[in-house]
Amino acid sequence: MKIIIPNINDKVHYIEDKQSIVLLGANGAGKTRMSVWIDENNPELNIHRISAQKSLNMPEYVRPTELRRAEDNFLYGTTYNDRDWLKSAGKKYNRWGDEPEIHMLNDFQPLMEFLMTENFEKSIEYRENHKDGNQEFDNETKLEKIKKIWEKVITHRKLIVCAGKIEVESKEGNTEKYNGNMMSDGERAIFHYIAEVVSAKDKSLIIIDEPENHLHNSILERLWNEIEAERQDCVYLYITHNLDFARTRNNTQIVWIKNMIDKQKWDYELLDSNDFSDDLLLEILGNRHGVLFVEGTPDKSIDRKLYSRLFPKYNIIPLEGCATVIQSTKAYNKLPMLHYKTIKGIVDRDRRTEGEINSLLQDKIYVPSVAEIENLFLIPQVIELVARKQSVENVDVLLEQTKEKTIEFLKLHLEEQALLFTKKRCQNTINKVCNQSTQTIDDYKTSLDEIADKVKPQEEYSKACEELQKIIDDKDYLAALQAINNKGLLPFTNLPNAFGWKKQYYIDYVIRLLETKDSTSEELCNIFRNYVSVGD
Repeated sequence: MKIIIPNINDKVHYIEDKQSIVLLGANGAGKTRMSVWIDENNPELNIHRISAQKSLNMPEYVRPTELRRAEDNFLYGTTYNDRDWLKSAGKKYNRWGDEPEIHMLNDFQPLMEFLMTENFEKSIEYRENHKDGNQEFDNETKLEKIKKIWEKVITHRKLIVCAGKIEVESKEGNTEKYNGNMMSDGERAIFHYIAEVVSAKDKSLIIIDEPENHLHNSILERLWNEIEAERQDCVYLYITHNLDFARTRNNTQIVWIKNMIDKQKWDYELLDSNDFSDDLLLEILGNRHGVLFVEGTPDKSIDRKLYSRLFPKYNIIPLEGCATVIQSTKAYNKLPMLHYKTIKGIVDRDRRTEGEINSLLQDKIYVPSVAEIENLFLIPQVIELVARKQSVENVDVLLEQTKEKTIEFLKLHLEEQALLFTKKRCQNTINKVCNQSTQTIDDYKTSLDEIADKVKPQEEYSKACEELQKIIDDKDYLAALQAINNKGLLPFTNLPNAFGWKKQYYIDYVIRLLETKDSTSEELCNIFRNYVSVGD
């Protein structure tokens, strides 16, 4: 199938010999409008479009009618003898209400009428042929095909095709049958998607806007794999934000839509399949905002929760460890296709030297003024604000107690923390020696032999102990927050207990304050941004 797509640099472009096409882009980039353009500018193709905005109100009962009329009403929203008009203007004004980008698709009634009519006609056809003794006669109905696929996806239920209606029952037989219009949203959505594609014309281009709508991720891929397998004669154009699903499509052309210039012109790029192998790249491409890599996981990341509120202009992407954040930030900033994108990273301080911090800054990687993210919740101004919101008296006393407990914690863990600093500094020395430029194997061996002389763990340990002891002696609270890397610090201070909370509730409360979008939220954001920034 040869599909015309919008011009690039005033040259006509086509997509050919692809099983599927994926339109990728940020919200507002013009993906749906481009799909409408493709629909309107390929008149020789059979094109069937399924809107993201659609009604899933399945009729309780329908009556069969004349087959061609039923099919026309489903495909075009009306019927007419002029087939060319029907496919173009008829479809635009009747199926899509002359607003194809935003019109609510409400075609479950005509879809079911077409399916029931076709099922009725084929029943008659089967009976007539069977009377003639044609045992090889094959007239599988569309409803039978839909039933087969639906039951592969919804494995614990089965569909029963009745006269004018669909019924559902458990395969275990432990529940009563119920009308199809009582199915869950997900079950009806699955039926609707299958029925739409099965009922499309032969060799159609099927355009599906947000194929993930109403569907759980666990069945999304399986559903569309089954649909594509049933209708291998068709080409599928997906408009989706689900990058995991997009990656599963085979023989795919990715169209990365950067921006819609006007209703007939887009700034877009055709990506190679190799570019599509990296879901992180797709997530970057699919976001209009800048990208900020942080530590943590998508479901358990304080970093993501906090930084998404501090830096709303960025799409926050957690990448587990600091090494991955550093590597990814550097790598993606080097890709030519992302030169216009703002890609930054934030990593914990983790005993980094000022030289290391400055080096990271050159690569758009930022480091907070405290050792790790949980220490941000011990900033004096944050404590004062929370105390004020909770109407706590004697805030100065609470703050002083927190400082004293922090210094006490450092005193108790001095040796542990000093050892961490020692390991980090020795590792830096080893890396520096190993990475220095050498021309021959003998030079390299010589440099490695020098490691034992250059790495002096006892000296580094003694130095670290002295530095930490000075913080203790000076009772330098902010320096302690910058040095202590231990998630036990916050509960040890008893600060959450002072409010009657546990550690996690205290953190969650502070984050909720950031969501209030009032003067408190603004004040709290400014406090945090004094200790962690992304250079804006």
